[in-house]
Amino acid sequence: MQQDVTSAGPQQAERSPEVREVIGTPAGWVARNGTLLLTLVVLGLAVFASFYTYPTTLAGELVLTTVDPPRRLLARQDMEIQRVLVADRDTVTAGQTLIVASNGSARFEHVLYLEDQLIEHRGDDAVNLLDVKIPPTLVLGPIQESVYHFQDKQQLYRTLSVRRLDAFTSRELQSMIENAEGEIRQLRDLQIALEQQLIETRAALEREEQLRQEGLGDGDQLTRLRQRVDRAEENLQRNVGDLRSASFSIELMRNQIESFRSGRQGSTSQTGTELKEAYESLQRSVADWKRDYTVVSPVSGTVVLQPDVQEDNFLLKETMVATVLPRNAGNTIGIMKLHIRGSGKVAVGQRVVVRFPSWPSLEYGSVTGSVASVGVIPDGEFLTVEVTFPDGLTSSTGYRIESTPFMQGEASIIVERKSLIARLLNIG
Repeated sequence: MQQDVTSAGPQQAERSPEVREVIGTPAGWVARNGTLLLTLVVLGLAVFASFYTYPTTLAGELVLTTVDPPRRLLARQDMEIQRVLVADRDTVTAGQTLIVASNGSARFEHVLYLEDQLIEHRGDDAVNLLDVKIPPTLVLGPIQESVYHFQDKQQLYRTLSVRRLDAFTSRELQSMIENAEGEIRQLRDLQIALEQQLIETRAALEREEQLRQEGLGDGDQLTRLRQRVDRAEENLQRNVGDLRSASFSIELMRNQIESFRSGRQGSTSQTGTELKEAYESLQRSVADWKRDYTVVSPVSGTVVLQPDVQEDNFLLKETMVATVLPRNAGNTIGIMKLHIRGSGKVAVGQRVVVRFPSWPSLEYGSVTGSVASVGVIPDGEFLTVEVTFPDGLTSSTGYRIESTPFMQGEASIIVERKSLIARLLNIG
């Protein structure tokens, strides 16, 4: 250690006091200008932090729609598609039937015919309702009971209003009842034969359809068998109607005999009211059937069918089957689902930046919109915010983005802008 100090000593001794003073004293301009430069840098950063603003945003999912939004049509229940009455991208009108489900017992054309008959007499009084003629060969499935009930009330009102049975004595009415009972026995025998014929015809049709699926069937034979099934169903339906009508006629004649004995006659006013109620009940039955077994367009526009919507396909309840794009849909808007946390800062007119995953923002840019309205009542933990696009869907890069129904995007609402220095100092 002593040797190191001794060896270093001569080098320090070689430097004169003047040199050591120069080395140890900084230049005056460095002291003056360095302090000024540091002050200018600090002031510049302060000015920059005062003018530079950083936005506070709230993010959420956004879905594109229109002022008159597209209508999504869902299957109301599990359904097997029997008929598709439109093609994809067809123009449809409000109330037009698009899809018919298989219900196993009613024919769509027959239900439509009945509906037209009912519309023609809507609002009529009881007397005019006697003119409603429902053919006995209509195959109406679950609507049939309502048809029978209406026809019974028609027959009862007609009988009481014209006093058709008053001209007969009790003995004559009893004889007519016996004849009607004989007719009923014949109709029941015929019904058994018609039911058997229908079973055999349907079995033959099923065999032919199986052969057709295997590529072995005859198209003409398949058509003929379908026509035979239709005729068999209509014949059976006519027989059931005749059987029921004969039974009700017997009931009316027995009531007439009883009225002779008691001296009391039925009231046409009461039966007229019952006839109108039966008519309204029949209208509801038709409406319920259409609701459950058909898909109807709620507006006029263009229909877009789902790929699975094909005849004989089976769809589960709540499955989307089609979308109808309204004819005059209006401008494109966005519906944003925003979490209620922090949503109190959202106000009409605030800027919204939207990025669409199907149009990557790094390549196509983002789209700017503005808040048009803010929902008042939350849906669970989310609030609905409507966003408009004054400049359309033109992106920040000048690209015109093509929208599709229910296209999704990621939206950010700029609720406020604060300077950097305010954020650093936690001011405001």
